[in-house]
Amino acid sequence: MDTTTIAAEEIMTRRLAVTSSDTHVVKAIEQLIAQGVSGLPVIGPSGEFLGRFSEQSATNALDLGTLHHDSRAAAALREIKAGELMDIWSLVLNPHDDVFHSIGELISRKVSGAPVVDNEGHLLGVFSEQSAMHVFIGLCWEQLPSSKVTAWLDRHDDRQITEQTGLDEVLERFQQRPYRRLMVMRGPRLVGQLTRRDALQAALRTSREPLTTSQSVVGEMQMGLRTDVGSWTEADTTSTSISTDVLNLAQQFLRSSARQIAVLDGQKLLGQISRSDLLRAVQRFFPTTIVTEAVRPLYLSSLGKHDASVLT
Repeated sequence: MDTTTIAAEEIMTRRLAVTSSDTHVVKAIEQLIAQGVSGLPVIGPSGEFLGRFSEQSATNALDLGTLHHDSRAAAALREIKAGELMDIWSLVLNPHDDVFHSIGELISRKVSGAPVVDNEGHLLGVFSEQSAMHVFIGLCWEQLPSSKVTAWLDRHDDRQITEQTGLDEVLERFQQRPYRRLMVMRGPRLVGQLTRRDALQAALRTSREPLTTSQSVVGEMQMGLRTDVGSWTEADTTSTSISTDVLNLAQQFLRSSARQIAVLDGQKLLGQISRSDLLRAVQRFFPTTIVTEAVRPLYLSSLGKHDASVLT
């Protein structure tokens, strides 16, 4: 497999939603949500790349995960439960699915990960874009044969919450972990998923104050708050050049928690590559799989139709 034939220049996205270091964090968070992206490149006055303002940055800027337990804002967040915010229409993979077919499902349905659930609705783990990177590198180095998706699962229990978990605890979990989504459980069964973006959107609706009242003054002087994007920019971000091949890009993704890699010429941002950009580019190298009706992916809502006790 010759992966050197595909370079960063060929697969990077050039037209990007960006922000600046003096933008107010509320405006940047609203832009993240409106654009449906997990991060915004932060560009300086001369067009130089300064870093990234991500969903993680946004959660930290709102400082909602570490609010004092007895504060009014924390109480408001605790009132909002994961069961109210969770998505029950999310993609669910079958444990018998072929791993390359599963990667194709993530790509075609434009999701960063999906739970793998057995016929009883029990959560076996999560198959993510990060998992797919491991598969691709294994294919390059070992020419591994096609295998079941269950061999590549993330089985971390700290991904799991319940329907009664408060939004304050959800935000704290997202602050402490790199996960893009949490699994909402009812006992051993999966009943929904809650993404970082959905939690952030709910938190912004609930706790816009005092940040929104400070939008007329950006910086660290208003009410002691750091309200500018520059104060929350992730400066130590992963970057690459236009000539980097896809195997090296996959290794860069695995060495960091980055969801995008900036493509730079010196300090100038030329574009960026997301995990999904990379997976779409290398999909041609994957073995062809035949999908039978028995292993077609489900959604949580359809699990409920087959076994009403899963969701009731």
